[in-house]
Formats: sequence, structure tokens, C-alpha cells
Amino acid sequence: MLNVVSVSQLVHADAPPQDVQNQLDIVATAYAPGAHDNGKWGDLTHMGTKVRPGVVAVDPTVIPLGSRVYIQFADGHGVYAQAEDTGGAIKGNRIDIAMSSVDEAYDFGMKNVTVFVLNK
Repeated sequence: MLNVVSVSQLVHADAPPQDVQNQLDIVATAYAPGAHDNGKWGDLTHMGTKVRPGVVAVDPTVIPLGSRVYIQFADGHGVYAQAEDTGGAIKGNRIDIAMSSVDEAYDFGMKNVTVFVLNK
């Protein structure tokens, strides 16, 4: 059984990691598990895992599925996540960050972020 955590429980860091494969300027939005945000796929990602905080939807031609990423926000803080999902609107330099609830996803809005794709 997977333990769903809130955004505040994600691994936060003040500086990007050193083991970076690629650095991208990205527009980030957010989504939540369930039909409201994830349509017929409900709680499942493209890779068959559960949609949960710590997961991001990516364009796999830009960020390969399975990649570990570090997302740095404009204020300098960041979070680690795993690229496990794709999305119809997630094309090019876009990511969708999984949240615990629809309200959290709405509150997140749209943000310009820097994504560091980490070496495996």
C-alpha cells in the first residue's frame, strides 16, 4: 500500500543537486488523482503507479519517463520528483506536478520553474 503524503512532506532542498544530466526552463501546473484531473485513468499514471505527491507528468520526448528530477521554484526552494506520467496537454517544456487533492492543484496554479533531470 502506498502512503500518500501532502506537498509539505515532500523532500525539499535549498539548492539543486550536483548530479545533473539536463537543466530546463519549464512551465509547471498541477493535477490530482481521480477522474476530475486524470480522466479515465483515475488514480493511475502512465507507468501504472499511483498518482501521488512526488510524481510529475512529462513529455517523454523532453524528460524520459522514469527520470528523477529536481524542481526549483522562483524563490529558490525545490522538490524532488519522479517522472511517471504523461498528459494530453503536457507537450514540450511543460510538467504537471501531482498533488494530494484537486484544491491543492488549483491553488498551485501555473508557475515558471527550472527542472534538473538527474543522472541515473
